[in-house]
Amino acid sequence: MAGCRVNLYEITAFKASLEPIRRAGGIQLSGLPFYGKTGLATLNLLTDDPAAALAGSDLVFINVPAMAVGPFLQELAAHFEQGQVVVVTTGYWAAFRFRELLKESGAFGSFIFAEMALMPYLSGKTGPDSVEIGNWKRALYLSAWPASGNEQVLAAVRKVYPQTRLCKNVLELNFRPGNPGVHVQIALPKAEFFFERAREFRFYGEVSRCASKLTDAYDLERMKVAAAYDCETESWPADCETIYELKGSSLYEQHGGPADRHAEKWNRIEEIERLLVEDICYSFIPMEQLASVAGLATPVTTAMTDLSAVFTGYDYRAEGLTLDQLGLAGLTVKQIIDYAGTGIYK
Repeated sequence: MAGCRVNLYEITAFKASLEPIRRAGGIQLSGLPFYGKTGLATLNLLTDDPAAALAGSDLVFINVPAMAVGPFLQELAAHFEQGQVVVVTTGYWAAFRFRELLKESGAFGSFIFAEMALMPYLSGKTGPDSVEIGNWKRALYLSAWPASGNEQVLAAVRKVYPQTRLCKNVLELNFRPGNPGVHVQIALPKAEFFFERAREFRFYGEVSRCASKLTDAYDLERMKVAAAYDCETESWPADCETIYELKGSSLYEQHGGPADRHAEKWNRIEEIERLLVEDICYSFIPMEQLASVAGLATPVTTAMTDLSAVFTGYDYRAEGLTLDQLGLAGLTVKQIIDYAGTGIYK
């Protein structure tokens, strides 16, 4: 626990999931945690009471998929305390998505809100009270909204994860490679295998050369859009080498060797379908629209979105984030940059 007192909170709808952990006296950790400690991790408090969970806490991590962030914020927001740092570890435009709730609950004066580009660990539950950590990120990226809180957020998070690095604002954070650079790209070239034949598989063990080409093509579009918004970013292979120390110039080269722990992890089709919803609805579609504001086209991203809908039957465009939902409709590129930095635009 890195010397910290840790409270574990669960929303009311899933509070029963705390009981096995309570009976076991903690969470049984195995695998490769950042601090190297495995075994029983004991917690200061397990609760579905948001006020109790947050009381006296300096740092709050909301560590859930993009579509689950809303229910957590809705229960927690009224109880955030003065000076707390609140971090959504999955990013996906959380600051803009929940801007009204955050402003109403004090994000611009009481507590500081931030997004992270990726969860700190590659991990999964192995039982109701046990977790296996397959790998940990050697670099974590985050930014506060507004960006004036960046240094305070960085100082707080580095006490737990010293490998944390800053992005200039939440725009730059959301233009990083991350999950949207890989899941759809792996799935589409082997769509028949994933969506018709297999129910369980080693997802990263199925990386193909065609998947690498899609990742590279997507990277080119993403990096052009990022540059239009004065953001710096890098390719998926460069990011993967930094985060996981995987060598190679492509997705295929990095995930095809014995050093890749991702390729050892078993996945079920339900998990991959959820990841596609997350990446397409919460990243591809808003990036398409931000590109349009900047006068850019994203044909590869558009094609991957539409082909995924054909293969899965899911209407990603009906569920995807729009600029209107992000509070960015009608703004210019400069106004969007200002809004990411200050929370206001002229």
